[in-house]
Amino acid sequence: MARIDQLLESYKRHVALPLRPGLPLSQRVWFLVYSPEDERRMAVRISEFGLATQEAGLDWHLVGFTGAFADWLDTLDEEERAICLRDPEVVENYAERGLRDFLCQRLRDAVDSVPPERAEHTVFVVTGLMELYDFVHVSAVLDELDPHFPGVLLVCFPGEREGNTYRFLGARTGWDYLAIPILADNRP
Repeated sequence: MARIDQLLESYKRHVALPLRPGLPLSQRVWFLVYSPEDERRMAVRISEFGLATQEAGLDWHLVGFTGAFADWLDTLDEEERAICLRDPEVVENYAERGLRDFLCQRLRDAVDSVPPERAEHTVFVVTGLMELYDFVHVSAVLDELDPHFPGVLLVCFPGEREGNTYRFLGARTGWDYLAIPILADNRP
């Protein structure tokens, strides 16, 4: 069975479990962990994960970060953008806080777009994390989220996991996070 098929089966088993309202956000973050080389396959098949979510009785809300860097740059005035783009170190310094805040706002906007009575029964899905590489750490975005973030946050994570340590794209130094991992080799 292909890795994405195995990952989908693991996800179906996990999403079918009853949600436990009132848990801290760290226990409502699910990491869908897959090899970075499978990023395009995931992008093509993400709707199958959405269908599995809906079949489990939950809502699905996709929050794509693909193109977010360019969208964020468009929020800067022309002079500031020119300064940023002239020097890679400057853009990295700007992005560290500015892009992180922009991404957090994108997630808040996604939550605000869902009727409040459905938010706790919604899986908010973050895709396109490869866009962040070299600019913002995934952990920095997650650490900035409101602890009252409703529902579940599903992070499509191209990287690897060992214990509670996650390595983004297999390249960045890992960090410990208490997210619930969903892996291709999860067994019932």
